Amino acid sequence: MARLLDSLRIPLIAGAAAALLLCAPDALRAQAVAPPAEPQARPADTTAGHSADVEPGRSAPVLLGGEPVAWILAGIAQFTPEVRAARIAERLEGIVHDRSIRDPSVTITDTGLSSELRVKGRLLMAVTEADARVTGVSRPFLADEFAKTFEAAIRAERHRYAPATLIRGAWQAALALLVLIAALWLIGRALRWTRTRLERWCEHWLHAKGARRLGEHRVGALVRSAGRLVTAVHVVVVVVALDAFLTYAFGLFPWTRVASNRLAEYAMTPVRAVVTALVGYLPNLFFLLVIWAVFYGAIRLLDILAGAVRDGHVVLANFPAEWADPTKKIVRFLLVALGVVVAFPYLPASNSPAFTGVSVFLGVLVSLASSSALSNIIAGLVLTYTRAYRVGDRVQVAGTYGDIVASSLLVTRIRTIKNEEITIPNGIVLGNSVTNYSREAKTLGLILHTSVTIGYDAPWRTVHGLLIDAALSTPGILPEPRPFVWQTALNDFYVTYEINAYTASPQDAPAVYADLHARIQDAFYAAGVEIMSPHYASLRDGNTVAIPEASRPPGYRAPGFRVEPGESRDAGRG
Repeated sequence: MARLLDSLRIPLIAGAAAALLLCAPDALRAQAVAPPAEPQARPADTTAGHSADVEPGRSAPVLLGGEPVAWILAGIAQFTPEVRAARIAERLEGIVHDRSIRDPSVTITDTGLSSELRVKGRLLMAVTEADARVTGVSRPFLADEFAKTFEAAIRAERHRYAPATLIRGAWQAALALLVLIAALWLIGRALRWTRTRLERWCEHWLHAKGARRLGEHRVGALVRSAGRLVTAVHVVVVVVALDAFLTYAFGLFPWTRVASNRLAEYAMTPVRAVVTALVGYLPNLFFLLVIWAVFYGAIRLLDILAGAVRDGHVVLANFPAEWADPTKKIVRFLLVALGVVVAFPYLPASNSPAFTGVSVFLGVLVSLASSSALSNIIAGLVLTYTRAYRVGDRVQVAGTYGDIVASSLLVTRIRTIKNEEITIPNGIVLGNSVTNYSREAKTLGLILHTSVTIGYDAPWRTVHGLLIDAALSTPGILPEPRPFVWQTALNDFYVTYEINAYTASPQDAPAVYADLHARIQDAFYAAGVEIMSPHYASLRDGNTVAIPEASRPPGYRAPGFRVEPGESRDAGRG
């Protein structure tokens, strides 16, 4: 029982609102059939033929049990069709509930000016020449049709109040309630199963697409959002099922038939409105389909042409292949914007004041908030067509050193050598110098350079040879062009030597630098040359050479102090 109640939780919540609206069906019924206020003076209907007001185009229904049984098209004197219809409905109700009238047969009495419809002497309606003139038939024929209609309506309404009919309706309503409970239970089980499978599928799909980097919390939120869609469908299905049940159950009893009609109307009104709107919108929909087909074909043709230019199958003068993708994006954006402008007049409610107001409001927001974005877009265009860099180039921008991994109209993304991805707005990129290490590396080679400072006691030709030999033995350094050395400064205590070597792999520059430095140290140690950088101040006599012990000559021994004997200052005195 507890599981059954849990499965019916959503149906009970959804049905609460409908139950509150339908808790007083008699009041709704009274509102539906209540006649309008009558004039203070009520002349007899038998005098209606002397003065009849025909009001073409106006009609009023005669309601019995909330349903129209006949229509009044003409007024009589000061009585409008609505007033006449309300008075006839009131008389019909009285005859239906008057159990003293066993036979509800309707008789017709011709007074010369009108045809009176009576049931056991009680006046029901007076059919006048005005009624016949509006309908286009003779008065006797019209009176006979009204008599048959009213008699059938009275008998049918009385049959609804019969005990056997009410008992049968109660059993049918109880059976419908059991069917509703079973259907809601099955729907709940099915939708819970669907929700579980959908959430599981969404979780697997998100993990397969690499969404785990968003964090488990966000992935769980996305999965729960998919589950909430199933819950929303569950609520809609429950509301529809409750509406169908209440419409059927209330239609079984005469006291609630008005509420049943109202429920059916509530359900059908939005459906009719949607269908009518769709049918009326079909011409504009065809226009939108044609516009979509034209612009979609243009975008597909643009993709094919840009792909051919990018792959080198089509060569355009003064148009490098790397311009193909950014130009495609720009032209696609312009085509989409043009398509939206062309299709705008054919959108639903495009001419409504609310739609226009929202469009103006959004336009103002975009214009106020897009100044920086627009500057970045313009900077992105300038960077694209000046060919400052391409995706994959090793660059240094605004103090950031790394490889270009993405370049859009708004931002440039750089991955550093530490695998840090840095996003730089294009406006900042354009406002700073861009050092591109990859542009000429494949043709001229990138020159890697580093400096050492060596004392004046080391011959410069020896230093040059050691630096060049260390560079040539370093992996990643090209033998041709040959490395070269510049003496960039003659300082007070040392000479600054700069080794310059070529490489074709700018992405490997940090590793090449590290290896080059290690090989320079090994070469100098092996040659017994001290690297005195940047300063080396000491008392040289008696000190150990500044070379690692493993690189010193065999049997090396640090020399002692040298003291030169000299004459005493006072040697010549005396």
